[in-house]
Amino acid sequence: MKDIVREIAALKERYTKAIAERSEGKTVSREEFTLLLSGISTCRRVPGVPAHMGYESLYHCESEEDVRQVREHLERLFHVTDKDSLKRACVQVYHGSNEYEQFMTFWSGAPLFDIKELNPDGRRGFLHCKKLAENFLPIVREKGFYAWDIDNIIGLCRSAVACGILSDEEFWLATDPWVRKAQVFYHSYEEYAISSLCGAIYDMGRYDDDVSGFFDINRNLVENLLGEGGAWQRNAWYVPKEREWAVLVDGNMGSMGCFVTKRALSEGNIGYMYRDEPAPNYPDSGWRFFVGDESDEYIDNPDNTSVCVLNTVYNLWPDAMAYLHAAVGRRFGRQKDGWVEE
Repeated sequence: MKDIVREIAALKERYTKAIAERSEGKTVSREEFTLLLSGISTCRRVPGVPAHMGYESLYHCESEEDVRQVREHLERLFHVTDKDSLKRACVQVYHGSNEYEQFMTFWSGAPLFDIKELNPDGRRGFLHCKKLAENFLPIVREKGFYAWDIDNIIGLCRSAVACGILSDEEFWLATDPWVRKAQVFYHSYEEYAISSLCGAIYDMGRYDDDVSGFFDINRNLVENLLGEGGAWQRNAWYVPKEREWAVLVDGNMGSMGCFVTKRALSEGNIGYMYRDEPAPNYPDSGWRFFVGDESDEYIDNPDNTSVCVLNTVYNLWPDAMAYLHAAVGRRFGRQKDGWVEE
């Protein structure tokens, strides 16, 4: 595992240089971008799909025999037979990013739950996965394994469209939340590729100690996608004309309010945050966000503060999300390598 981690770190260094040197690729539509996000999974062979599905439009099987083969493939590998089972498979099979989110709360010292609440088997499994994921923390930080899940979920939905389980319209609706998450966490196919590789090894490593062959396969796919003439090399990362907001925290917590100074919003920078006692009679999370050098006079003026929901803040600064469950009274300042408690 250490050798694989070192190799991914070296790839990240090489890809970081490539971002600065690469020529601007072809501008793509949002629909094309969605298909490009399935780059790795779309390269895998699906029975009933005789050729590559491509990235310009959705693929549809050309014969009833092809439809039958795709449906058998989806049922055999993912137990997918209809829209409901497809939805379950997307959540149950590709959930490494959700687990990584939980691990981040532990690494930040603001755990989502008390590990003692788990039964012995659950605790052993959780600790095993957390230790495995921690190998990749220095490489991906808050970007986590989202890319691996995004790629595979979109790819799975593409296969469902090919055999008629999903309509085209249903596909765009089902994949929209994942495209929005990709826009929050990544700004290039190179960043997306590194997260995908880390997620791939985590996904396989949960069940198998020997992941070298699986790594080689996915590294080669990434290298082809980013290499000369590859789909990720010849197309530009999609940037919408207006920001597309993602739901990063589900349930009531994500819609809870917080205070953010207007300077932080206008400058696009938070350098200090703390959790206060929530304001009574309001859906207040207690979180307060600042640039960090605002004067007392500035802060005391209510006109200089905006009320936002937490999902908005985490879309702008996703590295703050790991501290969501920190207790009242805790304070954090941003340093070069991340947040430090004060």
